[in-house]
Amino acid sequence: MRKFAWIFMAAMTVAGFSACSNSDDDVLPGMEGGNGGGTGTGSSVVLTDTIYQFNNIEAQYTPINELCPGWTHEIVSPADDDRTWQSKTFTNSSTGVTEKYIQATAHDSSDKNAGKTYELWMISPALNVKDAANKVFSFYSEGAYWQSTSSLEVYILNEPKSTASSKEKLNPVLATSTNPGGNFKGWVASGDISLEGKGDVVYIGFRYQAQGGKSNSTTYCIDDFAFGRAQVEHYMGESGGDTPEPTPEVDWTKAISVADCYAVAEGSDCIVKGYIVGTLKATSAGGASSFDSFEDAQSQNCVEWNGASEYTGYNVVFIADDANETDGSKCLLVRIGDITEFKNEAKLEGHPERIGMMIYAQGVRKNNIYGLPGVRDLNAYKVGE
Repeated sequence: MRKFAWIFMAAMTVAGFSACSNSDDDVLPGMEGGNGGGTGTGSSVVLTDTIYQFNNIEAQYTPINELCPGWTHEIVSPADDDRTWQSKTFTNSSTGVTEKYIQATAHDSSDKNAGKTYELWMISPALNVKDAANKVFSFYSEGAYWQSTSSLEVYILNEPKSTASSKEKLNPVLATSTNPGGNFKGWVASGDISLEGKGDVVYIGFRYQAQGGKSNSTTYCIDDFAFGRAQVEHYMGESGGDTPEPTPEVDWTKAISVADCYAVAEGSDCIVKGYIVGTLKATSAGGASSFDSFEDAQSQNCVEWNGASEYTGYNVVFIADDANETDGSKCLLVRIGDITEFKNEAKLEGHPERIGMMIYAQGVRKNNIYGLPGVRDLNAYKVGE
């Protein structure tokens, strides 16, 4: 797979990242609230073009909100059970392909949850339909162990919660006991579903209902959730080929220096390159959510600079034209957490050897990222010269 990715998780929030770097995103109507746990509250992730293929799954049964910031889950019932929409991997022994996806199930081999009725919601980040070039979304579904008491429903919501004041049930193509793809024999494409006229900003809700017990529920799986683009071919996972990437590819020869990027107008698109020279700390006693200047951030002990004894920052990095730069006024903040793969390849947390590494980022020039100049809302990246 190439060393860059198009909008794997675009416009990702850093809410809860640290006291040094709380989200500076504008909160849209219906998005107030906490971190998207079991309460149905929202976040400040706003997307205009994205695809979630859940390739970042490393462990089984990670709740969707922990795996993908911006997504939320809601356990409507039962109140005394913590199962929800969560990560899952499956390796086909005959092909050697490992699939990664999100699933919901009420199955319990011990039968301890027999008699419980489950209603579990998984809700997408905010979809900016108004500004999206292609006002459609799509996904793939799969299922097994079919039971008539289980169901999967898909809704358009105006708020990221099951009790949204506006809720429209859709009728997409889904995996069923009679639809090809059932019993884990293949994935069923929903087709492109239009969001034209559905609102400026909407959310997509997946509602799972089932009966608990040993053999009482259908398992439903979701993968390849896309918005702002036509449905892609299902990504087959490890050993199944490269992740599909849209064209055209980024012309990285057009990347500009940090010094030149300072001259780019606020809100304008740009491609910048520079060496990693530092980051913002993941925790801070100062408790600042924004700064007046780089010096202000440094005075509040929120900067892990070139030569720090330890690096804890994982969502942003400072870049400069000189790998040995020590003047903060010649640095830009890049929000690498906008793209999960970029974050994994460029974060300084646990990787001091990345100081001095060259990175490229395509995004939007901003003068106020936690009060500091930089580039955010990334949609592509490259690591290395």
